[in-house]
Amino acid sequence: MGRCPTTEGHAPGVDRPIIDRLREFLEIDPTLLPFRSHLVVGVSGGSDSLALLHLLADLAPEREFVLHVAHYDHAVADDSADAAERVRGHADRLALPCSVERSEEELAGQLAYRRARFAFLDRLADRIAADRIVLAHQADDQIETVLLRLARGTGLRGLRGIPARRGRIVRPLVGFGRAELREYLTGCGVEWHEDPGNIDIGYARARVRGGLLPALRTVADVDRTLSGLTAAADRADRAMDVTVVRKTSRALDVSASACDTDSRGVQIARSAVAEYDRAEIARLLRILARDMGFRLTRGGTRAGVEFIRHGLSGRWIDMGGGLRLSREYDWVRLARVPRDRTDAHLLIETASEGDGTATLGGCVYEVAWGRPTDECGDSLELDPGRVKFPLRFRAPQPGDRIRTKAGSRKLKKLLNERRIPVSGRRRVPVLESADGRILWIAGHAMASGLRTPGSGGSFTIELRRAGGREP
Repeated sequence: MGRCPTTEGHAPGVDRPIIDRLREFLEIDPTLLPFRSHLVVGVSGGSDSLALLHLLADLAPEREFVLHVAHYDHAVADDSADAAERVRGHADRLALPCSVERSEEELAGQLAYRRARFAFLDRLADRIAADRIVLAHQADDQIETVLLRLARGTGLRGLRGIPARRGRIVRPLVGFGRAELREYLTGCGVEWHEDPGNIDIGYARARVRGGLLPALRTVADVDRTLSGLTAAADRADRAMDVTVVRKTSRALDVSASACDTDSRGVQIARSAVAEYDRAEIARLLRILARDMGFRLTRGGTRAGVEFIRHGLSGRWIDMGGGLRLSREYDWVRLARVPRDRTDAHLLIETASEGDGTATLGGCVYEVAWGRPTDECGDSLELDPGRVKFPLRFRAPQPGDRIRTKAGSRKLKKLLNERRIPVSGRRRVPVLESADGRILWIAGHAMASGLRTPGSGGSFTIELRRAGGREP
């Protein structure tokens, strides 16, 4: 194994054009992986991710990339620890730093695996101040994704497939096939580990990969056809975005200051859009939410469309994820959910001793952290190495969930079960880590995985209402 030789001294049979094509792809859109980028490279140990790692390592000197290898061990397969060690070995041979995290919880299903993996990559990127998270999805993944979406039902945006970039997540191999990536690795003398999940017909993607796609390839050039479909869908979807924005702008220009964008949200004249087609209103809402840093669900989008068309003045709806749509007379405002003005959140900056107060829904809480006290109150013990600081005490928010040993729970449902009245829920203290993970609902529930088994060290947080009552 080892790094693929450079252009000046490459071994016979090494596919140099693949590196040239990747270089050209990055030059077409310089924002994908800018020069001197600090990159977290997700590596599973399979052929795709190892090809990505070696290609980036080969380009690093000329583009001044700083690479950091990342591997998440889902702790599902019996040999998962061996796979993690193999990834460490690849990183060592390339003289690259490597971070490995092993799941401490039993994960159920592909969606849970994906969420845990992405959460790890996000935490690592934040910790080392990385510019991009680079993943190895390639052209075959793209085709499989589009087929699955077609089978399950999708719109134009779904037919665009896997984006080359979403935020700081970049996938530079979407134009390369699995076979050519493996040929490249073989030429470099690099061995890879085959994930058994790739051929496990218990997974829908494996059934598409091993059954449906080979069958379709016997009757048509399905790879070329679907690649053309995703490209056409991408162009059409972008064009529709532009059309809706222009149409809205023209309508708003007629009504002078009908649209006002500021840090509090976006305000639109309802009369300018209420008669639009439902699909146009839905697209406009998604564009506005995206520009504010939110991603609407189908349900949230549908609710927003109905509210714009039929919602009454003085009413509002939560669209999920911290977004609210409200109406005042002829104005419709899309904005972040407002925080109670009496709230005074409390930050625990580091794992050192301290104390302070938090005011939530008019209720004052006294908080001490870093060491146990003799005060009477509710307390939480955690391993500070397993959470991301700063920690924040705040009131509950729509969409909050906490992962306990019993599984992921909606905060709203949990408080319903505890018979906490709606009027009193803003007084329930919620402890959130810097990566948005809910660690503790004081008096009600704590997250799993906050302690390292067998570790003697702990960090204590104690909370009580001013006056001595527990929360």
